[in-house]
Amino acid sequence: MDVNRQTAGARDVAAALLTRVEKEEAYAHILLRQMLPALADARERQLASALVNGVLKQRGALDYILRRHLRKPLRALPAEARAALRMGAFQLLYLERVPAAAAVNESVRITKQTSPPHAALVNAVLRSVAVAGWDVVWPDPSRQPAEYISARYSLPRWLARRWLRRWGREETEKLCLWNNEPAETWLRANKLRCGREDLIAALLALETCRPDTIRPGAWAPEAVRLTGGGTPEALPPFRAGLCTVQDESSQLAAILLAPAPGERILDACAAPGGKTVHMAELMENKGKITALDIHPAKLALIEDNATRLGAEIITPQTGDARELPVREHGAYDKILVDAPCSGFGVMRRRADLRWQKKEQDVGVLPFLQLAILLGAAKAARPGGELVYATCTVEPEENFDVAKAFIAARPDFKPVPLAPFMPFACPSPADERQWEKGMWQILPQRHGMDGFFLAKFRREDKS
Repeated sequence: MDVNRQTAGARDVAAALLTRVEKEEAYAHILLRQMLPALADARERQLASALVNGVLKQRGALDYILRRHLRKPLRALPAEARAALRMGAFQLLYLERVPAAAAVNESVRITKQTSPPHAALVNAVLRSVAVAGWDVVWPDPSRQPAEYISARYSLPRWLARRWLRRWGREETEKLCLWNNEPAETWLRANKLRCGREDLIAALLALETCRPDTIRPGAWAPEAVRLTGGGTPEALPPFRAGLCTVQDESSQLAAILLAPAPGERILDACAAPGGKTVHMAELMENKGKITALDIHPAKLALIEDNATRLGAEIITPQTGDARELPVREHGAYDKILVDAPCSGFGVMRRRADLRWQKKEQDVGVLPFLQLAILLGAAKAARPGGELVYATCTVEPEENFDVAKAFIAARPDFKPVPLAPFMPFACPSPADERQWEKGMWQILPQRHGMDGFFLAKFRREDKS
């Protein structure tokens, strides 16, 4: 990253955004979309984004280090001062091309504007960090594994304990390393308008894209990874409706459901509509998709996606899948339940998520997920199929919900996944899951966002 230039605007935006994330529990990815356009220079937008995502991902490690240079608890400082300290320390420790003086002085300048009484403290602490660098005594990984993982890899301690119990230290560290890397950009070619090779050709025609920045996905047949090239939504192929942004594992949900032309489909938790439109593409724009969402304000997102991508068979509709009208019972050939979840499979993509979720969420969410699944299942016709999907790696939200659903609805049988997957099963362990109609995708093992998929078919006793 070239930072030998005036980047105060980028740092101002980053500090303001980090403060709002902490004080208001706002979503960083939404604020970035709102605030980055204020920076005219693309390099400043890149720096602001790197600072925000980097500080949020490494906040645990940054706080651990900063506490070694503070005489008072970090939590005793105002959010504005904490944002300046974290941002300065992140630049000193993680961004090698940023001069130490720039990292310190800019953080002090911002503090003078946002929290003047703490400017001297920010100056002193960051200068101390600049001298000490990574000379840090971490918790003993053998005697205090959860404390070590939490501090070294910026993971809430309760989540570190969960993952250590499930996978052990080595695999937990691999997952943490994955989550702390910058998120890759994945596109899905719009089958209604082009194939994957057509999309790649359209991207290569742009000045900002080179052959080494583009590669086809290994798992989903329409997936393309894009490195650099600017904001995906600003690219001409995106604006022309040739593609949309969607990770490979997420693309597998519609593929597994396998909607066919002419069928009636229910997307039970549809917003923002990426999977909904994907199903319309697989159906060749023939049939009917009811895109249900409980939040009326989100229906516009579904409509926007459908319009841009040319999907004409989608009907957005406000509704709660737990309370479907009787007329909807047995009305659909196939149903997708992409349920609300903790999101711990996409922490690489959502830098603030690890700090926003609480341990009790993992205990509460399965009740909601099962209720949605049971409600949506009423809409499946005899012989109809249902796919349950989440973007988390927690078994309570995944395997346990699927097993509870089978127990409550024994007329729904698991469907082996192999015939629907566009690739060979990656391992014997995965094969055992596939045979039971379920698959837990793990980033540290499969190299894509964490995702869970399960497929069921309702018995046809006629």
